[in-house]
Amino acid sequence: MKVALVVEWFNRDAGGVAYHVSELANVFSKNGMDVTVITNKVERPFSNVNADILEVEGVTDPLFGTNISPAVKKKLKGFLNDNFDVVHAHHAFSRLPLATLSLAYKQNIPSVLTTHTVSFFPDYEYFWNFISYGYPRYRMVISKVNKIIAVSEAAKKFISYFTQKDAVVIPNGVSIKKFHPVDKYLAREKVGLDGDPIILYVGRLVPKKGVDVLIRSMKEVVESYPHALLVIAGSGKMMPLLKTLVRIAGLEKNVLFLGFVEENLLPYLYNSADVFALPSITAESFGIVLLEAMASGVPVISTRVGGIEEVLGGGKYGYLVEPNNSSELARGIIELLDDKNLREDIAKKGRERVEKEYSWDNVGKRVMAVYEEVEKK
Repeated sequence: MKVALVVEWFNRDAGGVAYHVSELANVFSKNGMDVTVITNKVERPFSNVNADILEVEGVTDPLFGTNISPAVKKKLKGFLNDNFDVVHAHHAFSRLPLATLSLAYKQNIPSVLTTHTVSFFPDYEYFWNFISYGYPRYRMVISKVNKIIAVSEAAKKFISYFTQKDAVVIPNGVSIKKFHPVDKYLAREKVGLDGDPIILYVGRLVPKKGVDVLIRSMKEVVESYPHALLVIAGSGKMMPLLKTLVRIAGLEKNVLFLGFVEENLLPYLYNSADVFALPSITAESFGIVLLEAMASGVPVISTRVGGIEEVLGGGKYGYLVEPNNSSELARGIIELLDDKNLREDIAKKGRERVEKEYSWDNVGKRVMAVYEEVEKK
């Protein structure tokens, strides 16, 4: 089977959607499929993707980085011409995937759309229905898709405001071979970290991730744990603002910015932590980093936002707090640090959950079953 995976952004630091596509490509390739990733110009490629990469070069807008070239459809048409058995677009609200889905319908190629999105105020049904009917062409395009996949129930609910077509939930995955428990002190030696305890954040430095809330929570954490170190791994436009916040709070000795961390070091980075924190405040459809931390045997604390509650089983597999509340986040971190048995229990249950439900082999097989279904139609 020849499959086109279409994604707007495919740089290794572009976030969860790009990572999701790279892992799917590897699973499919391992199962004998012929995989091509269609995307915009790749400046920082993944190091180990088993797929051909077709770049649709063109002008991108400076704010979102989407391809706004008028020649996009012409280039895509040349790529698609009877070359694929299935076209699988990722991200329901970006130009390149939508343009490809439109062309796939016209060329009678079976198509699948995975939606990874939950926006702000996701429960405001009437608001989003009103917005969606203001974009009839968008509704028309996704109505032509053979099958819609949502990465969580929250993402499924959000896409329902834009289409009457039902979606099947197939979650994100994690490599349980790449991310697995390693001795904490060996891991710290590998990544050069020296703190006690260590709280870790991995992800983009953008407003919706709530990293500023996590930094403010450290003011209270260090009162109980003066040598605590918050390690922030990732890059983004908020970096200067966050560094300023650290200086204002007098936390220079307790917060370390690593910037972008290479893939081969990530497993050791997770294992160096006593607690992993994802303090998202809105628009989180899933949170792949939660799976990576759980697979690494690290207890996680996160917020009741979007699909996060689903991943953490309502609090069974991780500590949940309200979003945008630095004091509650601090109390949760301190409670985890105070109770070794609680940390070990959450870590054990988290690892068991990802082994059972979120390994890429299992997720990939479920997606391949969808391909077989749409091929038969």
